[in-house]
Amino acid sequence: MQRLAKTVPARRNLALSMYNERMATEVIPKLTYEEFRQLPDDGKRYELIHGEVHLTPSPATKHQFALQNLSRSLDPFVFKHRLGEIFVAPLDVRLSPDTAVQPDLIFISNSRARIIKENYIDGAPDLVVEILSPSTAAHDRATKLALYAEAGVPEVWLLDPVAKTVEVLKLQGNKYFVDSALAGEQKVTSSEFPGWELPLSELFDFRGRF
Repeated sequence: MQRLAKTVPARRNLALSMYNERMATEVIPKLTYEEFRQLPDDGKRYELIHGEVHLTPSPATKHQFALQNLSRSLDPFVFKHRLGEIFVAPLDVRLSPDTAVQPDLIFISNSRARIIKENYIDGAPDLVVEILSPSTAAHDRATKLALYAEAGVPEVWLLDPVAKTVEVLKLQGNKYFVDSALAGEQKVTSSEFPGWELPLSELFDFRGRF
């Protein structure tokens, strides 16, 4: 995860936080989400965390296979049973006035449909899925899990395409606890989707390429 240096329009014509292995600089004031949305689109994927802009590395092919396999299985089930809406990245989820992240997949139930806005999701989804990679795993487990807990996201799945494992985390109070740790021949299920299941062999089907 890398902080970014960019130019901001109008009164915010200044460099944002920039980070690399050799230097780190902080610029004040930090951005609100409304200001963040005014940044020019350069085709890259960014997140806003406590007012600082972070660049998210492009996903690897294993990551994309897992995301496609999950979405192709779950989305038709949710649609058929009219449970809510499934969205995949890139799509901003605004968790607070100065924080917006882009989970790999999110589910929003019908009862929370009001948080679906024209350009972003305004609040905590019912379910967030993060697909781990070597470059983002620490960030996802530490920084983003804390953000999800603070915002009140009730369920988070952590998918690891390298290890071919899934952790289902559920919020208890202000912390996440492992509800199930899946591997091998096990299947992903959730109380959010009664009757749906996806074997890990299908979730992590890389078409024999890896």
